[in-house]
Amino acid sequence: MLIILVFTMTQPVPYSEIYKYDFKAVAIILSFIYGSKRVGFAAFMALLVVAIFTDQRLLILLGSYTVFCLLLIPVTSAFHQYRIKGKVIVISLFYMMIPITRGIFLLLKGDYKQTIFEFSSSLIVLATLIVIIYLIENMNEQFEMKNELIRMEKMNVVSQLAASVAHEIRNPMTSVRGFMQLMLKENLTKEQQMYINISIEELDRAQGIINQYLALAKPQIEQYETIDLTSVIHQTIDVMHSYAILNSIHISQQVESSLEVEGLKLEIQQLLINIIKNAIEAIKSEGEIWISAEKNSDGFVSIRIKDNGFGMTEDQLKKIGNPYYSTKEKGTGLGLSVCYQIVKQMGGKIMIKSELEKGTCFIINLPSKN
Repeated sequence: MLIILVFTMTQPVPYSEIYKYDFKAVAIILSFIYGSKRVGFAAFMALLVVAIFTDQRLLILLGSYTVFCLLLIPVTSAFHQYRIKGKVIVISLFYMMIPITRGIFLLLKGDYKQTIFEFSSSLIVLATLIVIIYLIENMNEQFEMKNELIRMEKMNVVSQLAASVAHEIRNPMTSVRGFMQLMLKENLTKEQQMYINISIEELDRAQGIINQYLALAKPQIEQYETIDLTSVIHQTIDVMHSYAILNSIHISQQVESSLEVEGLKLEIQQLLINIIKNAIEAIKSEGEIWISAEKNSDGFVSIRIKDNGFGMTEDQLKKIGNPYYSTKEKGTGLGLSVCYQIVKQMGGKIMIKSELEKGTCFIINLPSKN
């Protein structure tokens, strides 16, 4: 963007001493919508620096582009809520404010010739901006498809592994656990009882991991049914309430009534329990979890589970949901993999927003039944 700014501002199309036309607006807009506020304002500062060394009116640029950049902040937030066509419409409507307002000013001055020049040059800039957005969005979509293929390959490996060894492992584990429980009935020392109890706990943990492998591997054969999601969320919160109290964590909830989705009740409960449990374990102590659910205008039910835990870095966010990756010391990453699998089978999507030392928010969008 800095290179574009330098080249476009040093080679403008001059109409008069005051009005010079170039593509600097394209660089500023792209910096905000595909970079961040920091990147956008860095481009704005670069624009002012370049203006000092070129034949540009610094005060006019400072005034107009300060307003331009401030308006871009809410536009950027709206931009990322839409698909590619919606994004093009949002940016087009925003950018056309410039030639429309300037055109009205020129018409009031009676400068009809420059008004035509203003609109024609603005259409060229807008066409350039739309083409660049299409290219970037298509490239991002290709990256997402590539990552999805890699993830599916990993899931396939996990499924094959689970199908081949899980059942064979469970049988001897059940026998070992049974014999250990019988040994507890013998006259053992406290130290021996402690060792056996630890062994039983570790066997149970291994059993839980195997169950998660099987959940990833088993095909979806059950018939979906209409589920009262509001009731399921309340029941799940009640189940997790005692675990939260043990960790000095308060759960707040705001759930709309009469929310319905199509799916399997046990799977949705497993999905919610896994994410709420992760949220509790992400908080050191005396934290809070906020759970909300509402129906959106796009026909999806949105469930938000937010905590004020230690959060995650951008690099961790990219890996979350992959088998074998976990931010917990003893985690396997299979719990969230199961969650992603359940939501995908229901035709929904999971999004994660997180900031280090501030917390994480899971947003689960599921197709609404009603």
